Amino acid sequence: MSDQSHEQVRDEQRQPRPFNPNEHIIQIKSDQTVRDYLPVQWRLVWFRSLCPGGTIETEIIHLDLDRDTEEEIFVWNNEKRRSEKVVKHAKGLVVFKATVSDGKGAIATGTKMEKAASFSDWLEKAETGAIGRALAGLGYGTQFTGDELDEAHPLTAMLCQ
Repeated sequence: MSDQSHEQVRDEQRQPRPFNPNEHIIQIKSDQTVRDYLPVQWRLVWFRSLCPGGTIETEIIHLDLDRDTEEEIFVWNNEKRRSEKVVKHAKGLVVFKATVSDGKGAIATGTKMEKAASFSDWLEKAETGAIGRALAGLGYGTQFTGDELDEAHPLTAMLCQ
């Protein structure tokens, strides 16, 4: 192999591969169906790879730390050796808004509400969810969102400007 061929191979090895979202899809089981889902972390990687000048801004549009919330969850009962459904109570509700701009003129916003009873990291979940919805509004992972962008979904508030 000539020196020129070796140099060409080295150059090709240094080139970053384009982001392929299909390599990061996970399967999510909901109700009786299984669907493909692209996690928000990989939507962010995809967005940043194509729009390095893009911006993501988040803000809390509603925060109520005194709001009583509840969520049905499953907990393990060691005595009965099975999971049981219980109602968890906690104080706190938040709504985050994310605005994503690709730096080329396209802008999308997404909102997400979470309750303290639902997750221990409910604030972070709401912010991440809002970012994911805004990225989906720009087409990053839209094909994998499921009911996230369905107008009938109670928590969806998506605007594309």
